[in-house]
Amino acid sequence: MSLGPMGMNTGFDINSMVSKIVNSERVPKQQRIDNERVGIDTSISAYGRLRESLDTMKNLMASFRQDKAFAVRSVDTSDEKSVVATATTDAIAGKYSVDVLQLAQSHKIASNVLSPDAKFGPGKLQISLGNKSFNVEVKPQSKLIDIVRGINGEKSNPGVRASVINDVDGPRLIVASNTSGEENRVTISAQAQTGDPLKSLEYKTLEDRVKDLEKARASAQQLIAPLTSEQQKIAAKVAEKIGNAAREIDQSVAAQVQQVAQDSNEAVDDNDTTELSDSAVKAAANAGVEATKYLKPEDRIPGWTETASGTLLDSYYEPEPELDAKAIEKSKDVPGWSNTASGTLVDSYVTPKEAQEQLEHKLAQEKADIRKAVQNGDMTPDEAKEVARSKLSPEERELLEKVETVNEQLKAAQESFDAYSGMTEVQSAQDSLVLLDGVAKLSSKNNVIENAIEGVDLTLKGKTARNQQATEIDIEYDRNSVRQDIEQFVNAYNQFYKMSKELSGVDPRTGQAGPLAGDSVVRSADSRLKSVFSSKIEQAPENLQSLTEFGITTTRQGTMEINYDMLDRQLNNNFTKLGDFFGGNQGFAKKVEDAIQGMTGVTGVIRNREKTLTEQNYRLNDDQAALDRRMDSLEKRTFDKFSAMQDATGKMQSQLAGMMNALG
Repeated sequence: MSLGPMGMNTGFDINSMVSKIVNSERVPKQQRIDNERVGIDTSISAYGRLRESLDTMKNLMASFRQDKAFAVRSVDTSDEKSVVATATTDAIAGKYSVDVLQLAQSHKIASNVLSPDAKFGPGKLQISLGNKSFNVEVKPQSKLIDIVRGINGEKSNPGVRASVINDVDGPRLIVASNTSGEENRVTISAQAQTGDPLKSLEYKTLEDRVKDLEKARASAQQLIAPLTSEQQKIAAKVAEKIGNAAREIDQSVAAQVQQVAQDSNEAVDDNDTTELSDSAVKAAANAGVEATKYLKPEDRIPGWTETASGTLLDSYYEPEPELDAKAIEKSKDVPGWSNTASGTLVDSYVTPKEAQEQLEHKLAQEKADIRKAVQNGDMTPDEAKEVARSKLSPEERELLEKVETVNEQLKAAQESFDAYSGMTEVQSAQDSLVLLDGVAKLSSKNNVIENAIEGVDLTLKGKTARNQQATEIDIEYDRNSVRQDIEQFVNAYNQFYKMSKELSGVDPRTGQAGPLAGDSVVRSADSRLKSVFSSKIEQAPENLQSLTEFGITTTRQGTMEINYDMLDRQLNNNFTKLGDFFGGNQGFAKKVEDAIQGMTGVTGVIRNREKTLTEQNYRLNDDQAALDRRMDSLEKRTFDKFSAMQDATGKMQSQLAGMMNALG
């Protein structure tokens, strides 16, 4: 409490006098509180050190009890530049060889060198990554950087990145997958006008282009070959109308028709190079033959019924055909064929193959008529074509138009195949691939193969060279880890023992007693632990029932020491049985945990002592507050008394001075 300088006129320092009086009252009481607080804090610190030392042992034992220490696996890899292996507790001990055949990599494609001033669009790029795709709209007069931004900025982009590299000859577009793996392959198709540079940014592999061409050819065969029943009916109607005329063609004319049929896949003008080979036409015809080759029993056996029993089936018979060899051969291709048809009726049937040949003849004849009309100057090719088509029935005209459409499709597909100028592959998309033990092939879309061996993950770093041996992976029980854990436990106990002696004993050099000298808690903790250490574990094997079997004994000084020869012998010979000694609810680890829990747990002896000391600290805080209040009150009262005395002295001096002045 600061009261300010007073008594200056009289030479009397009231503040100094008040301070001395208050301090003479405070010091002995404050000293008692401070001494008690130091003793309590020292004891709390000592109990805390003791508790932490015991808890260290308890935590080590928890690992043993839960078998975590014995479940750890050690992994030794002969070449970590090739493979790095990690093993979980599920891994089975053993040796394995790993050949890294290939690493996983992402797909990357690049365009040809482009003009720096190239303008793209309008159009659209359809980009696919595996089975996911997205579209990028390209506005008119777009630059290459606009396309890159469009690809990278598209919200539905599943993981494709684009960039521009500046080649010495000009810029190139690079498109790559963010994810490795064969299934994450990039394809690009461009929709733009002919001649637009956007076409140079599409990407199709040779295989894709061949598939497109084969698809067009298959579509062509499907259109012109009456393979389905509906198409067969149409072809039969066409053939029925023109059948008589076709049969009147003599051998020389037939040869000419065959030659014209072979050229029927050419365009109307002489410059058309689209090709549909004889083999393709024959394949289509043969497919039609196969489609009508087999007939169900109910269609070929007279009197057939599905309810007939097995015995009755033997009574059914198929009548011998009453046809000659030519009619039998033809019957294979005749829709709606009946075995009972007479030879005369056979001539009235028109097979799909015959209809096909007649259709090809029609188209060839039409082309010849158009050429003749154009050469004579009578009409234009379009007019001549329309006149020729007007002579046909709607069905005939429809089929001929299909053939013409097919020719156009084949021509477009062939031109697309021959004139491809899109992007090329820089890096192929591929999965990682390893050969395990020379027999099992394992793969992954990235370079981490999880559970390649049960409980073992392989991280691939490099491809195994041809002249290099396979990487050897050795998975073993982690005996060294268990050895270290046992060492840590022994060291933890020795640390506890030395600390307990330091806290509860007397320093022989100084004669100063420790903060817990004479405290029964320290003696009780050490006694409990040594009782557990010396007891047998009944559930363990006969030669593993006490710590002495592991080579762990107590020295004369009270600490523990390890005979490493005995310990290593147990680790090497009985590793799988160690869990029976340490683990379980009746094992060594659980007994140590219970003994320590009784001292350091919430209701343990050490915890109770710490709680009592903490409460004493709270009481000291109250005593300190009360002392401070009393001293403040004493200081104020003392100051007031000296102030009153000073005032009275001042008045007396004033009166005395007045009297002296009056007396002269």
